[in-house]
Amino acid sequence: MHPCDITSNESLGRLFAHASKLHRDLFRKLAHQNGLEHGQPFVLAIIIANEGISQRQLSEKLFITPASTTALLRKLEKAGLIEKMPDPNDQRAFRIYATEKGRMVDQQMKKGLQELEKACFYNFSEQELEEFRRLLLKLHENLYNLNQGEWRSNI
Repeated sequence: MHPCDITSNESLGRLFAHASKLHRDLFRKLAHQNGLEHGQPFVLAIIIANEGISQRQLSEKLFITPASTTALLRKLEKAGLIEKMPDPNDQRAFRIYATEKGRMVDQQMKKGLQELEKACFYNFSEQELEEFRRLLLKLHENLYNLNQGEWRSNI
């Protein structure tokens, strides 16, 4: 859907889906500009916020299997963004740390995301931003409840 094809009577679901896709595409471009693939910016940010995290803990935070985490970590390590060090308390385990390069890429991503957010909302008033935040939180709660199986058929 081209922005020119959007009308004021477009369904909210379609508008939301299209806006989400545009934002996701811009995020993906930003990640690629910083040498990252899908999912890697989030993983790197979690590692930096939790220096020395174990792979098991990381898997739990990401809600993915240890095998999927291993694949992500391999790519990040190969790119020089993270390093694994032996866990001093468990010889079978290791801890994950960001490298200096990883920290630099994370900072570039954060700066790019701030610029993206500023561009997304450049013509919004403070009042509109507050209202939009309030409405998004309501939408998030509704979607979360639906995802948890709390669909109410009387809606």
